[in-house]
Order: sequence, then structure tokens, then C-alpha cells
Amino acid sequence: MEAFESDGLFWLPENPDVEVAGRLHFDPTAGVKLSLIGTLREDDLFSSLNSGTSESAIYGVAGKRYITMMDCDRIGHRIESPGIPREDYTCSFLLAGSSLVKTDGQRFSKAFVRFTHLFDWVDKPAVSREMVVDKETGHLTKAVLTFTPPSEDEHQAADTKVSITSAWTIPGSQKDPGFTQDYAVNLSYDSPADFDRVRGDISVMQDLISATSNTAVLLTRFSVRFTETDEEGGEVPRLVQVYAQQSAELSTPSAKHREPLLRLDDIGGVSAMCRWLDFNRSRKIVLGQLLASTYRKMYVENRFFNAVSAAETLHRMEFPNYVSPVNEYKQFKRMLVRHVPKKYRSWLSQQLAFSNEPRLRVRLAELAEFARISQVFGCDAEKWAKAVTDARNRMVHHDKGLGGGASNSELYWLSESLRVVTLLCLARFCEFPDSAWDKVTKHASVQLIRDRMKMTA
Repeated sequence: MEAFESDGLFWLPENPDVEVAGRLHFDPTAGVKLSLIGTLREDDLFSSLNSGTSESAIYGVAGKRYITMMDCDRIGHRIESPGIPREDYTCSFLLAGSSLVKTDGQRFSKAFVRFTHLFDWVDKPAVSREMVVDKETGHLTKAVLTFTPPSEDEHQAADTKVSITSAWTIPGSQKDPGFTQDYAVNLSYDSPADFDRVRGDISVMQDLISATSNTAVLLTRFSVRFTETDEEGGEVPRLVQVYAQQSAELSTPSAKHREPLLRLDDIGGVSAMCRWLDFNRSRKIVLGQLLASTYRKMYVENRFFNAVSAAETLHRMEFPNYVSPVNEYKQFKRMLVRHVPKKYRSWLSQQLAFSNEPRLRVRLAELAEFARISQVFGCDAEKWAKAVTDARNRMVHHDKGLGGGASNSELYWLSESLRVVTLLCLARFCEFPDSAWDKVTKHASVQLIRDRMKMTA
């Protein structure tokens, strides 16, 4: 997403007659900011100058486009000499295009998105070059650049078609020509979906590419399509571009590109993307915990706790959350409670409320077995689970006399192993092919974790 700023007129959807001039700023790092020369609510001019105000939407026209700002918060409200009111707003999302977007029930039929590193992840170049050199002189006599668009690969998820299409541009001029090729991920909904659903699905796709690319993937373009009814009652398709603050820290231009852990074909193609979307729509909390340290820098202790939380949450969602059968344990608990004096029964019952849940060590061992940790890291699931659990318990309980616990280096490599184990569990739930495990095992970053794990276990 490229930064821009434009002057324009802005108003509230419920009060279109009050138009206020202002300047709209967008930066991928800082997000959206609207600076108004005036106030959107005249009755609020001299009241609550220092208090925040929220607006569900602000409409406008700027840069020759209609503007829809969603989830807006006023961050500044002041009166400047000689009595000119000014307001500043931020918003979560900005939609710009040929039409305003309703914020109370508008639904979208399609979404188109491009990501950084998507071209390398898809790994299907569509351009070939032919260089003809004169054998006698060694001079270049002909150069041909051929673009052969690949066929669109589309598969059906539960209620959404997912496809990957090629995208290309010819920048520059005749004197200084250029050619850029890329790919886009497209979502087509069987029944139009609201904006929260669409952006949630885009986030799930972004997390898939980030997790398997071994790096933070950023949105470079995000557009949505909807239909609008014209004056004659006909349906007119509209396309608007979405702008929002990046969810990840922007990489510096000199940042080294990482070899993807898994590419598109390694996970099973677009059909695997569909299974990932279906499975993780209701498990975004796991993805958020798993990839937090990928998208943002954080202390190693936070990285470790996030990785543990991601693994534990996934186990709670997908594995049995009990040690003994529930009905059998209820009878056992009643028997225990009956054998203590009445005044202690309530207290004992509360203490036993979660006593039938698996311990963290058991949860991690089951996840490790499910992820085939012996193949990937060459270690025993029980020993690995004990190493992680001991490190976590030492940090949480601070038991005196047991030493300082795991070092920052040990916590880092345990965190990395947790990240891979949790990702491979997700891969099994999404039915990635068995060959993906061989690919992961041979990856340089995993081999490095494997070597360090021998030191920490």
C-alpha cells in the first residue's frame, strides 16, 4: 500500500449537508489520519474539547475518489486563533473508489489482495527471456521478453472460491522500459459477506503465507467488489480499494529475504489454501499468538509465552480436554467431596473444578507427537515437552533455590521449536501432503533449531 495525501470535503453519513474541508493522510506505518478545518458536529464545538469522540463512519471526496472511513476516533479537537475550530481523526479502514460504501450492512462479493513475498511463495514465473547473440561479433542482436499468463487456479472452500491469478505491469517509458510480474489472491463469496468477514479471511490468508514463508508478509493491495442499485433499479458493480495500517513492522530495504519454509505447491496448492481458510476462520486466536513475534519485535520472554499459549490453545480446541472420562470423573469428585466435613466441601469442590484437565506437559507431548517431532527435530516428544514446561514453570512460579531458569538463548530456541510444532499441527489438520514434512525437516532454519535443541534439551 502506497502512502498518499489529498485535500477534500468530508461529512457524516447522517448529516450530508454539513461538509467540512480537510486533508486526508495515509501511511502504511502510521495508518489513516484526517485533519479537518472545522467540526463535523456543530453542537459539539465548545463542549468536551479534550474528550475523545467516536464515529462509525465518515464520508468524503478527496483525490478524485469517494472516501469511506470506518471506525473513526477523534484524537484532537481545538479552536485556533481567530476562532477556527479544527478536528483530527484516525480510522481503522479507509475505502476509496467510484462510490461511497454503506457501513450498516454493505456486503461484498469478491476480494482481491496482493502480498509481499507472494511471487516467491507461488514460485511460478510467467516470463521467459530469449537473448540472441551474434557468434562472430559477440553483440546482442535480439532480445525477446515473453509473458505467458498461467491459467487461473481456483478451488472451492466451504462457501468461498479461492483462486490465484497473475498480475503484471509495464512501468517506465519506451526509452526506459520495465516489466513487473506478480500474483494476487482472490476470494469469491457464494453469498456476499460483510466487511468484517472479508478482512478476517484476508488476515487468515496473510497468516498462511507468513507462517509458511518464514517471514512477515504485508498487504500491498486490497480491493473489494460490491453491487450498487442505480436509479433505474439495475445492479452496477463497484470496486473500492482498502487502506489500513500494516499489521506488521515494515522491513528495511536491506532486509535479507528468507527462503520459504513451504511454498504453494509444497502445501498442496490452492485446495490446501481452501482447507486452511475453512479450518482457521474460527481459530484466529491461535494464529495471532503463533505469529505475533513474526509481525512485531518483542522480548524473548514474550515470544516464548506467546508460543506456549498458541500451542496450549490449539490443544484445548482440537484435543480431548480431560484426563478421565467426564462422567466417571464427576462421580469420583463427588465421592471425594462426601468424605470431608461439610464446611470444607465447597472449597474442595472449587479446588477440583479443573483437576481433570491435562497438564501443560501432557498437552505439549500430544501436540509434538501429532506434529511428528521425532522426524522434524529428531527428539523425543516427552523430553521436548518437559523442557518447554520446565522453562515455563520456572518463569511463572519463580521457585526459590532452583536457579535462574532458562537463558534467553534457550527460551528463543524453545520458542522457535514451538512455532514449528504448532504450524505442523495446523498443517495436519489442513491435510498438507506428507512431503511437506520432508521439506520442513530439510529447511536450513529447522536444522538450526534442531542443532540448538540438542543444547537446550
